[in-house]
Amino acid sequence: MKKLLKVFNSLEEIIAGSLFGVMCITILCQMFSRIFLKKALLFSEEISRFCYIWVVFLCISLGEKKFEHFNVEVFLSFVKGVPNQLLRALTSLFCFGIHLYLLYWSVQFFDFQKVVKSAAMEIPMAVVAAGMVLGFFLGSVRCLVNAVNSVRKIGDMKGKEE
Repeated sequence: MKKLLKVFNSLEEIIAGSLFGVMCITILCQMFSRIFLKKALLFSEEISRFCYIWVVFLCISLGEKKFEHFNVEVFLSFVKGVPNQLLRALTSLFCFGIHLYLLYWSVQFFDFQKVVKSAAMEIPMAVVAAGMVLGFFLGSVRCLVNAVNSVRKIGDMKGKEE
C-alpha cells in the first residue's frame, strides 16, 4: 500500500517530466531537420504541442501538491498557528470547488473532442483533452488532501494547547 501511495504521490512528476523530455527531443529533431536537412518534419509540431498541453495541466496538480497556487505567502507569513491553517484549509476548499467545476467542463470538452482528429497525424483530439481531465481530477484530489491536512494540523494545535 505504501508503494502504491508513493507512486501516486509522484505520478504527476513522472508523467510531466517524461512528456517534457519528449517535447524537447521532438523540438530538437525539428530544428535539426530544418537547419541541416532543409525539410520540416510533419509530426514534431503536433507532438510537442500535445506534450506541452499535458505538461501544463499536470503541473496544475503539482502546484496544488506543493501548495503553490492561489495563496499569498506574504499574507500567510504574518498569520501564525490556527488562523494560518484555517486560511490554508479555506483556500484549499475554494480551489477544490474550482477544480471540480473545471473537471466537469473538461469532461464535456473531452466528450466533444472524440470526433475531432489532429491535422498532421490524425490523432483523436480526445487524447489531448484527456490531459485536462486528468490534471483537474488530480488537482481536485490534491486540494482536498491539502484541506484535510490543514484541518488535522488545527486539531493537533488544539490538542497541544489543552
